[in-house]
Amino acid sequence: MDSSIDGLLGKRLLLVVGKGGVGRTTVAVALARRASRAGKRVLLAQTNAPESLTSLLGGETGIGPTVTVIDERLSAVNMSPKMALREYGVLLLKYEPIYRAFFENKPMRSFLAAFPGLDYWTMLGKAWWHTTEVQDGRHKYDLVVLDAPASGHAVAMLRIPEAVASAMPKGPLARDALLAHDLLTDPKRTAATIVTLPEELPARETVKLARDLRELRIPLGPLVVNAMPPGEAVEPGVAKVLAAAAHAAVPANLAGVLAGTAILAARRRDAERILEELASDPGLPTIHLPRLPKGRLGPEEVEHLAGLLEER
Repeated sequence: MDSSIDGLLGKRLLLVVGKGGVGRTTVAVALARRASRAGKRVLLAQTNAPESLTSLLGGETGIGPTVTVIDERLSAVNMSPKMALREYGVLLLKYEPIYRAFFENKPMRSFLAAFPGLDYWTMLGKAWWHTTEVQDGRHKYDLVVLDAPASGHAVAMLRIPEAVASAMPKGPLARDALLAHDLLTDPKRTAATIVTLPEELPARETVKLARDLRELRIPLGPLVVNAMPPGEAVEPGVAKVLAAAAHAAVPANLAGVLAGTAILAARRRDAERILEELASDPGLPTIHLPRLPKGRLGPEEVEHLAGLLEER
């Protein structure tokens, strides 16, 4: 297991997974920025997600299913199943009119609509293909960071290559599914980092997600614990002030500050307890990122998180 950020960013594919609402996309963007700052050529890929990359990356236009160049080392794409299927079909058939004749007729559209997991495969397959993409005699991207869908959907997506290869044991689709499966289970080329919050429900889902990924033989990297309450809130000096204030009359404006500090201290203690539980199950090394005070995050906050990741 690679427990360092440098170990993670030395892969070909980095999967960022976790429960919805834990800041998974923000962490994925920060990891992509961290990698690009280290000199790597990075593709940040989302799986048909609500558009949020533009505000996080500071772009002027929305990032959609066509790869958008952010700067000389970072590109981004928000994959859609329909566009990914089209790209894959053209890639297989080598000629777009043949693709349209074969895939875009009514019987074939009805068949594809009934194909279980096709949407997942088209997007995961596109991410895999980008890890193999060559430009000027070398890999176009040193690293593909895949901001995967929320936990249960991510596990379903990662099961697809083996299912496709079993259902279609011959042909180019089976070949590519096997190659994708080999990549996903190769610890030299792939790692999955789970993002969680130091809270009960996300922590419980993290335990289950880690078990599911291990069952699929997906190599696990460190666990990113996002939005950690500040450690200063539980320092001994602060505890003494709070204890003294509980038995004294204090000005109203100071009382509000002390009440807020007491809440932060309680949250930090809860977070430390949850971290102890996570240390035993799933038992992964952890990287802590702070809770940021700003509600809507942008490029400055992403750069700040990328800078913190440089220190790991």
